Amino acid sequence: MALFALIGIAGFTLLDGVLRTQGATETRLSRMAEIQRAMLVVSTDLDQITGDLAGSADTLSLQKTNLSGEVVNVRYGLDDGTLVRTVGGKTGERRQVLIEDVSAVRWTFHRRRGDWLEGWPLQPEIALTTEMASPNDGITAVALDLTLNGLDAKPGATLRRVASIPLMEPPEPVATARR
Repeated sequence: MALFALIGIAGFTLLDGVLRTQGATETRLSRMAEIQRAMLVVSTDLDQITGDLAGSADTLSLQKTNLSGEVVNVRYGLDDGTLVRTVGGKTGERRQVLIEDVSAVRWTFHRRRGDWLEGWPLQPEIALTTEMASPNDGITAVALDLTLNGLDAKPGATLRRVASIPLMEPPEPVATARR
């Protein structure tokens, strides 16, 4: 009788361990799928830029053409720990939650000359100090640094996605009239 009790307890312990491992694995796989979907959406939008591009710190705005051929505005931003994508066009705005449990978002812009900028387009006072008249100032890539909150009370990780984009030339300087 004692032998059957030991076998029963061992079987229960083994089954409990397998179920806990399966639950933890499903949680991690679900998080990984969420991250992959978000990065795919960001990369796809950046691949399809057809108009303006602007961004700084935790926001990015761009224009692209949708499947119907109309120009839509796409905005990315951090809203209460969630990376959100907002698409606006003739039919109104649509908000899409991309990934939750995000502690920080940072967009940077790579110039043809090889340096990274914290924002694009440059503000006029910054443009004057960084020689914006150079032919090497066009933007060739956009990077997203995404810092996630950790699972299971473990520290989070920072993911970086760099996407090449069609060359975005700097806007023409506006001439000011002198009196």
